[in-house]
Amino acid sequence: MTVIAAVNQDRGIQPGRAKGAAVHLNAMRSAFSDLGATVYPMDMPHDDQLLLELERLDRSRGIDLVYERYALGSDTAAQFAARRDIPLVLEVNSPLANEQEQFRNRPETDLEQQRDRKLFGLASRIMCVSSLVAEYACARGADPALVEVCPNGIDASRFHPGVAPDAALEELRDEHCVIGFHGRQRPWHGFDQLARVTRGLLERGLPVHLLVVGEGAFDELDMLPESAWTRLGWQAHEKMPGLVATYHVLPLNYQPGLNCYFSPLKLMEAMACGVVPVVPDLGDLPSLVRHELNGLVFPAGDDEALAACLARLSTDDTLRTRLGGQAAKTATGHSWHDIAAGILRSHGVGQRSGETG
Repeated sequence: MTVIAAVNQDRGIQPGRAKGAAVHLNAMRSAFSDLGATVYPMDMPHDDQLLLELERLDRSRGIDLVYERYALGSDTAAQFAARRDIPLVLEVNSPLANEQEQFRNRPETDLEQQRDRKLFGLASRIMCVSSLVAEYACARGADPALVEVCPNGIDASRFHPGVAPDAALEELRDEHCVIGFHGRQRPWHGFDQLARVTRGLLERGLPVHLLVVGEGAFDELDMLPESAWTRLGWQAHEKMPGLVATYHVLPLNYQPGLNCYFSPLKLMEAMACGVVPVVPDLGDLPSLVRHELNGLVFPAGDDEALAACLARLSTDDTLRTRLGGQAAKTATGHSWHDIAAGILRSHGVGQRSGETG
């Protein structure tokens, strides 16, 4: 039985929370377990406690793999793994040093930088959610040959083309092209652009309806007739497949100049349900969503271009069906299980007798 120590030293990520980072954390652990591994979660910000747990587990069971979510300046697990000759796979979801300086006005310390260089230098494989994050990893000391770009995956048992739209919204979906938005409203989401463009489509008499699921003020909805939008509060992750499947279209409205280094969970999940993605030409988005093949791509910040995309999709059922079908094929080949199985194969673990994979 493969034994995996799943390490997370980020104080802001708690497995029991509903935020995207926690969903990702739990999803990878579940995927490893489903593939036959025994996973030991170690959500411990304190180095001494983590080291004791790693040593205890290795003595009692023997650790085959350390899978760690990157936390700035946290090299305890990497140094432990190097001493014991245990492979360590580092999952990097964002450029944490850059975020800390930009959003918290706190430049990294010399110690954080030194420990990061040890961490990235000791990892046997570095999984980055985007090419920009991969560049960050290399700048932090990672061997480029060990860095792999791997966008966030999906739970293919929950998000797939067979998911039925939410029953309470079935009539709405039958009568309109439903444009979706879900998550916590953030300035970089460009919700004001989505509201402006939706207003313009309504003024042209197009049958669109905006479905908003999540937290935020969403004051921009005031520019639309109340009959043109439906707003739901924050929903449990378990309810999201049916709500996402209610969308016909999921536009992302990140604005020009944004350092688009992230891999939105919402994008791949919606694609898996056959929702047509409409994305700006930022970061890795155009390589995942191929224009006219599995979605539509528009110049970031261009209201007219976004409106043209949404207008086409609102009136052309054949186009929506074709692009949605191809979007689902793209996403269903990239599940958390696929990612976890690839990691186990690459390290020669997880395929032992009696295990699945």
